[in-house]
Amino acid sequence: MLTRIAVLGSKNFIENLKSFEHELSSIQLNYYTYDNPSEAKYIIQDIKPCDAVFFSGSFPFVYATGSIEKLPIPVFYLKQDENAITTTLLSVCSAKATSIQKLSIDLIHPESVQSVLEDIGQSDQSPYLMKIDTSYDLKEIISFHTNLQESGKSILAITSIHAVYKALKDNNLAVIRMIDPKRSIIKGIEDTKSLALLFKSQSAKIAVGYIQSTIEDSLSEHNIKQIAATIQATIVKEADNLYTLFSTQGDVQEALTKNSIASWMNLSSSPLKIAFGYGKTVIDATQNAKDALSYTTDNTAYLLTDSKVLVGPYPNNSQQIRLKNNDPQLVQIAKETTLSPANLSKVIQFSRSRKSTEFTAYDLEFYLQVSRRTTERILKKLTDHGYAQVVGEEMTYQQGRPRAIYELNFPTYN
Repeated sequence: MLTRIAVLGSKNFIENLKSFEHELSSIQLNYYTYDNPSEAKYIIQDIKPCDAVFFSGSFPFVYATGSIEKLPIPVFYLKQDENAITTTLLSVCSAKATSIQKLSIDLIHPESVQSVLEDIGQSDQSPYLMKIDTSYDLKEIISFHTNLQESGKSILAITSIHAVYKALKDNNLAVIRMIDPKRSIIKGIEDTKSLALLFKSQSAKIAVGYIQSTIEDSLSEHNIKQIAATIQATIVKEADNLYTLFSTQGDVQEALTKNSIASWMNLSSSPLKIAFGYGKTVIDATQNAKDALSYTTDNTAYLLTDSKVLVGPYPNNSQQIRLKNNDPQLVQIAKETTLSPANLSKVIQFSRSRKSTEFTAYDLEFYLQVSRRTTERILKKLTDHGYAQVVGEEMTYQQGRPRAIYELNFPTYN
């Protein structure tokens, strides 16, 4: 089966890619050309149905970010790496016999040029470099190269942007494009294909959902069919106030991303509880959906993935809590402290969410949305086993005991 990939790039990039696209197996490329990378945000809205989108560089990718977020398919872009810089410098120095010090180069990561020069023993030479990003007007980049050549400081411009190349060429200035190595482009397209296949595979996996109303018959048959239609689900009525939906992960994920949960809640005359489970089999997905349902409260929804990550509560939050510990160190911490995987995961998420390593029991209580007693019990278990420590205290009021200030003493970034 062919993987269809939409390619957005400059005319030169696409002509280059077409010359060796026959080397790409089981891939069909659909081309979309821009004159200026900023046009990508409009082009992306007009692409025909495909399996993935490939951008010729980070510039068009960043310009199209707002439109990309609406795409239901994966997106990839060709990164300008040290291979591109090395290939370009080798071409310039061998074919044109140009001194590196007489070059002007615009690129996203100018430090990569210095790294390449150090690797080839030319760190004493340095071209004129301009760090670029999408906040720059193209006229600024054009002026950078123009001024250097007209003053005699440089004799050749190397640009990463086709529109800059064209403008300098029209002004009769010496300019070449940054060379994207053939191997890098092929790898980029193949990586995009792999993303598309993985996305399809994940999207096609089974998803089971439960919708439960607090009052019998508060959700009409018409309304439940409306909900099922949005995720292309089959409906099974378990009781007057409980329905099971059989769908796919792709359809459910899209509904969650679009925040369809909020509109579903409005269809019922009484509060709803909604839960979804993913799994490798229908049995696994059903059990995960049942487990997710146990976490729901009125007008909330949870998702439990096949890797036991609980996500929710939708529609207002998509916090992730890992209910299963695979990391040996976290397993040991859970065993020693007798903290559940869910509570340990919440503490880790709390740590990641903070700018400071220090916190009080009140900070943790507010984040976990549990009682002070529960929070203090968690902290006592962690401190008793050396996984948290008191590093100070604060007194923000005139009476009473000062608050202890804590720090965690185990890795939370894994």
